[in-house]
Amino acid sequence: MRVFALKVPPTLPEEASDTFDRLLHHLPERGADRVRKFRHEGDAIRSIAGRLLPTWYLRHTGLVPAPTNPEFKHGPRGKPYLSSPVLEPRIDFNTSHEGEYVLLAVVSGDGAESVDVGVDVMDLPTDPDELAESIDYQLVTKEKLHLAGTSGKIKAKLLTTLWTIKEGYTKATGDGISFGLDRIAVDLGDGSVAGVKVDGRDIGENGYRWAVGSLDAGAYGYAVIWRGDPAPQGVQVETLLWEEFVRAFIGSAGGW
Repeated sequence: MRVFALKVPPTLPEEASDTFDRLLHHLPERGADRVRKFRHEGDAIRSIAGRLLPTWYLRHTGLVPAPTNPEFKHGPRGKPYLSSPVLEPRIDFNTSHEGEYVLLAVVSGDGAESVDVGVDVMDLPTDPDELAESIDYQLVTKEKLHLAGTSGKIKAKLLTTLWTIKEGYTKATGDGISFGLDRIAVDLGDGSVAGVKVDGRDIGENGYRWAVGSLDAGAYGYAVIWRGDPAPQGVQVETLLWEEFVRAFIGSAGGW
């Protein structure tokens, strides 16, 4: 299981004004149309990066050599998956973006019956009390009690952990937040995640594992939940430079 963090520029430099259009060329028309609808350049850049990161990974690892583009479809719950080429062992992927970052998580089946992954990234709230009030109905009683005795940055970090774990799980299953985040109970223990239950059942019984961490000296928190790969000795986020990402599609000499 691997997690990559791509730090995206808020705008593209004038000398690279054609970069966006050339990246857009690698998306299917339907996906390209959705990206074009964003009014703000930063939102469009994050969107196109999120859509192309799985292709970047497949090229980076040599699973799909450039300039070939893999094909993706959506499952019955709307989660995208790789439809062509069909790989063995199977892989699953998921992306998330917030602020300056786009994250990609990839899990390999390696003989596992079920292969799923979900990742979520979030910047720490500047007003944790306001956030806690707005998501109160999506928290369980034990989570509310744990938050009640905290404030400031500690409360912001706990809220970020709660939210990213809950969203990460629904993204792994493909259900989305309509699943009902109050069905997911996160045991924060001493501040770390000691357990995760859904409808009272430990998600480990279905083979799920999780990891949480931070980016940018704690300015962002993330969570990844997966099943398929054996549990790693801690998840190490791999940094991906914007220039390296772009090079996989445009090439150092302006090809493709």
